Amino acid sequence: MASLEELYSWIKWPMDPGDERAQKRFLAAKAFFNWAVKENMLPDRRKIRILDLCAGTGLAGAALAEVLMEWGREVKLTLVDKRKEDLLKAEGWLDGLEVEVYGAVMDCMENLRKLGTFDVALLWGLTMPHFDPFQTADLFRNIAKTLEGDGVFMLEETDRIHRIFYRGAYQKMLMESRTEDSEIVSIDAGYNVKRGTIRRIYYRLPGFERLGEVEHRYWDLAGLAGIGKALFREARIITPGEHSIAHVSDVIYLREPIPRV
Repeated sequence: MASLEELYSWIKWPMDPGDERAQKRFLAAKAFFNWAVKENMLPDRRKIRILDLCAGTGLAGAALAEVLMEWGREVKLTLVDKRKEDLLKAEGWLDGLEVEVYGAVMDCMENLRKLGTFDVALLWGLTMPHFDPFQTADLFRNIAKTLEGDGVFMLEETDRIHRIFYRGAYQKMLMESRTEDSEIVSIDAGYNVKRGTIRRIYYRLPGFERLGEVEHRYWDLAGLAGIGKALFREARIITPGEHSIAHVSDVIYLREPIPRV
């Protein structure tokens, strides 16, 4: 089975600082976080410690850091990702900002408490298909343990049950990406009833070169928020109609982790 790192080398997600599409995502994230500050959705203290998970190049964490600094806050930013080469690009988003930054090359399923305690945790960019329900429960618990009592966890996602299955848009064979000299397609290879995931095999064209396979969980928003509600006192779904920010999807907002007995 292919690793996500291998597949990401073929399927490019817009997150590099020099990519115009990524720059639009950065500005959109800034607009959302600015709205969140105005709505009093973040902890009110002088210094805010941010934990950006599955951070990639740090786009979301940098956007939040910049907004908070514009509001007169001090910021410490910790970026977590398995791909060192992506973390090294974070300085492109942070250029000119006086912010304390730490990059950790690690899996977000590892013990996050060894990185410290945080006020805000982010998981931005529609990453949840990589986590089945059991992994998601462990991940959310891991995040809750790192947050202060009034800490906030914000997760950008979309409802794939509604967008894909309810609308009848699921495709057994799907074009994933295209460049001038190649195309990446994925093909449905079965459903794992014990994990609640669909296995898809990826191929590179022309030549039908097999790149590997990945299991995806097609999440609904209520399912994710429901897991969060078991771990946080407040859990709600903020739709694009509520935040009105273009290029930002739905956001699951979790606040105040419930102390473990």
